Amino acid sequence: MDKGFDLSISNFFDTKNPTFFNSKNPKVTYPVYGDFIGKVSDGGTCNVPNVNVDIHCSGTHTECQSHIKDSNIYINDVCPKKLISSTLISVKSIKANNCQDNYHVKYEKNDLVITRSHLIEKLKDQKKYLDSLIIRTLPNTPQKKTKNYDKYPAPFFSNDAIKFLLELGVKHLLVDLPSIDKANDNGKLGNHHIFFQKGKTISELLYIPDLIIDGFGYLQIQIPNWSLDAAPSRPIFYPI
Repeated sequence: MDKGFDLSISNFFDTKNPTFFNSKNPKVTYPVYGDFIGKVSDGGTCNVPNVNVDIHCSGTHTECQSHIKDSNIYINDVCPKKLISSTLISVKSIKANNCQDNYHVKYEKNDLVITRSHLIEKLKDQKKYLDSLIIRTLPNTPQKKTKNYDKYPAPFFSNDAIKFLLELGVKHLLVDLPSIDKANDNGKLGNHHIFFQKGKTISELLYIPDLIIDGFGYLQIQIPNWSLDAAPSRPIFYPI
């Protein structure tokens, strides 16, 4: 158990985090109530931080179907508490004008798409370790830890690619992108709706270091016990 790799981007409160949809950096404040000061460096007897964080847009997080539906299913209900089988792959995207896959809104010429054929190539004849799938996009640079995805749009998956993952039985999908959908898809979140027909969780905004090679292993998704559609998360991958 000491051989695991942390695939999360930390929520930093004093340095830059990734940003999506103009999200603000996570913020911490310390309360003052009468004579009580909630910060030791300001003369208090203990630290009592209050944290404000945009779960979906400023760091690694895991979400469930309540992200897109009015549902009583929360992330602490469906996020697995045990180790689950997992496969890590690395994929490249292609320009939309070279893509034959379907998507629920029209492609634009600068769109970068991860296609069904990309996934077939990486996952052919692979079924054993697919409770969860971890996808690293190439090129893989440390800038992903602080990237402004409004300024530099990320690749996204075609509808056909997501359907293929469901055909393989993937229940937990983890990506180093801010979303499995195009940022501006008119609010439809089409890939989310497709995946959550059978899938359980999607984890986004990971960072997967190059030293971790593609292959099989086991995964633990650590989250706080929050009854929300999503929570900050810390996926730990244990290669075999």
